[in-house]
Amino acid sequence: MDTVDVWLVDSVLPQGVLDELRGYLDDGELDRERRTHPEQRREFVAAHGVARLLAGQALGIAPRQVRWRIGRHGKPEVDGVRVSLSRSAGMAMVAHTPRRAVGVDLQWVDDGLDVARAAARYYPVHEARFVAECPPPRRPARFTGLLARKEACVKAAGGRLFPGLRLPVHERGVVHQADGPYRVRDLLAPSGYAAAVALAGEDDYLVREHLWAGQGVAP
Repeated sequence: MDTVDVWLVDSVLPQGVLDELRGYLDDGELDRERRTHPEQRREFVAAHGVARLLAGQALGIAPRQVRWRIGRHGKPEVDGVRVSLSRSAGMAMVAHTPRRAVGVDLQWVDDGLDVARAAARYYPVHEARFVAECPPPRRPARFTGLLARKEACVKAAGGRLFPGLRLPVHERGVVHQADGPYRVRDLLAPSGYAAAVALAGEDDYLVREHLWAGQGVAP
């Protein structure tokens, strides 16, 4: 059975660790960091630096030597390991697996969003109903859980989110997209967040979840 490792990364890291992670980034990533909103730069560095570190460990090379091929919608790819990353509200997730296309998504639950209205506009009818029938205090979490599943599938396929909002993911382990099936699973997430991972194909897989706390970075 295939295995996917998923790492949760808190961007509140010692400055020395962040500096080392930043040192792994290539010129394109550093340029993107500079153009990122200042409040989100720590999570950008954490997500992209840890993604390089884990890919390098899997390939037996230094993080800086990882040469990403960037897909049309921004997904990083490299021969020998499949990687996906996500960041939201100060946290990040990085997933990697040996061979199947992978997508991971982490979403902060926005209690201020009119989720019933958003679901009615963007989700399939039965999912919009599933969100609307939930008691209001729990409605944002239900909406966001579905959103995380959808975005994980879209990221695995390397596509764009907006068309993916119509993907039916409620009570379905396997989601069929234009290029084939993807198996999606919910992940453990910190309070106030939702998370999911998807791998290409219908076959099941083992998920190993980790908390990243500076592993592989010199003290």
